[in-house]
Amino acid sequence: MDKSTVFVKTQEGEEAMRQRTRLVQRNLRNILIMVDGQADVGDLAKRFGDEATTQAALRELLAGGFIAEQSGQLDFTTAPAAKANQPDEVPVLTSRIPAPVQAEPAAPEPAVEEIHLISPEYESLPPPPLQTAARSIPATAPVTVPGWLDRMKALFAGRSNKRDVPAKKAGKDEQAEFADVEWGPDLAPARRGTQANWPMLGLSAAAGIAVLLGLTLSLYPYGRHLPDIERNAAAMLQEPVKIGDIGFSFLPRPHIALRNIVAGNEAQLRIASVRATPDFLSLLGERKVFHDVVFAGIDVKESALAKLARAAAGNPPVKFRHIAIEGLSLVAGDARLGGIGGEVKMSPAGTMEAILLHDQDNALKMELRPKGEAFQFVASGSNWKPPFAPNLVCQSVDAAGELRAGALNLDKLETRAYEGLVEGKASLAWSSGPEFNGDLEIKHINSGKLLAALGSGLSAEGELSGRLKLAAKADSLGKLADAVRAEGSFEMKRGIAKGLDLGEAVRKTGRDPTRGGETKFEQLSGTVQVDAQEARLGNLRLASGLMTAVGNLGVGRNGQLNGLLNVDLKSSAATLRVALAVGGTSKDPMLTPSRR
Repeated sequence: MDKSTVFVKTQEGEEAMRQRTRLVQRNLRNILIMVDGQADVGDLAKRFGDEATTQAALRELLAGGFIAEQSGQLDFTTAPAAKANQPDEVPVLTSRIPAPVQAEPAAPEPAVEEIHLISPEYESLPPPPLQTAARSIPATAPVTVPGWLDRMKALFAGRSNKRDVPAKKAGKDEQAEFADVEWGPDLAPARRGTQANWPMLGLSAAAGIAVLLGLTLSLYPYGRHLPDIERNAAAMLQEPVKIGDIGFSFLPRPHIALRNIVAGNEAQLRIASVRATPDFLSLLGERKVFHDVVFAGIDVKESALAKLARAAAGNPPVKFRHIAIEGLSLVAGDARLGGIGGEVKMSPAGTMEAILLHDQDNALKMELRPKGEAFQFVASGSNWKPPFAPNLVCQSVDAAGELRAGALNLDKLETRAYEGLVEGKASLAWSSGPEFNGDLEIKHINSGKLLAALGSGLSAEGELSGRLKLAAKADSLGKLADAVRAEGSFEMKRGIAKGLDLGEAVRKTGRDPTRGGETKFEQLSGTVQVDAQEARLGNLRLASGLMTAVGNLGVGRNGQLNGLLNVDLKSSAATLRVALAVGGTSKDPMLTPSRR
């Protein structure tokens, strides 16, 4: 293609500029925009930046009838000289008018196909180059393109440069032609002036209000409310209440602090401190509301349980949304169960629904729900160690019953320990002297692990089952564990009695005692009685193959053994019967032949 060829838009090209859907290929549309009847092929290639792409696009536009070559060239020549006798005439500018061309029938509109051109695509028209002398007179009027000066004026005037031409208002055709040209982002003119620093003013105001509020809360005379607080607490507990001190603290969060609280004439309830976070607006009303209350260092005597139950079931004059408990101790006589923490679950109306407690190791969890003058009691735990037998470990504990002033009754008690199960009922009373009663059934306990945990010198292995009735009565709860008495029956299967070799003692001649060894058995059963002095096993029956034994055995608190076993050892020829006296200690038992 000749680089000096000049193209102009045809009627089809003008129509394509107004109807944006006619040309959807971006390169073709950009080249069509730059065709203005003045720039030749070389100029268009320089503007677009890629000569091959420019010529390919021009050929496609020419084939589609959107552009045509510039027709007619102006010829600047003079007319022929006149005769000599005529005066000189001014040269006349004429134009070579081409001969009319026979109109051909209109060809069908060619289909425009998109071609993939490997070249950078322009989203907008690049700036036009400096205009040089016109090569020819265009057939159509050129479109005015905004220059850089006009663009700068538009930017500083705060106008949009995307479709508006700042120099003059473009006509409809010009607006359609430059509708796809993007001139750059809008720039708003910079304005300078004095503005107030509102964030700093707001921060200063907030700081001033906070300081004023802090001074008000710190200097407020809270002591004036002490009589009202004591009167409301006394009405709830139906006992006189005395508060030692009241104040305000900001840490760990703003709260009212009460200290040294004593309830009851005999100090049935003592509280070291109370931290209460109030709804400050409610302090101006009739009923005070507290978001969070923490009771710390609490000593509750058993005589105060009934009063606490009545207070929990009533409608308190003060509404608590959440109550936490730290360092609770239950005191019954000279016994103290401490290290208890938890919380109080409140209803939406502000009444107490339940007290949720846990021990210091969080191994036992308890729930108390008010019921008249008592509490419904539910407990569950894992790896719990009873306070009266800290060497015992219960893998799981589940209990349910009722707690009232002076008594705890457990209608359900289920404990899994040492590969077996213990279940039954129990009760503990302390109003007229501490007293304990229990009825327990033992199933499939590993006797070796149980005896080791109890610290017994006797050693026996086997699967232990039985039934025990427990009873204890003492002057104080602290002495109750030492006063336990038990009686019942037991049975062991597939076990070993260590330290006692009955077969060797029967076969042995002479009067020397037999020490050590062991006796395996298929079954061992009997009765058990335990008191403060000793544990006695009676009606003992042992079966071990061809050997059987009956008798009794006693184990003193100091570990001394005493008892008698009658052993029968059968053989194919005869039955050997020997009476063996049991002596020594639980750690070093002895079997000595005895006369019948």
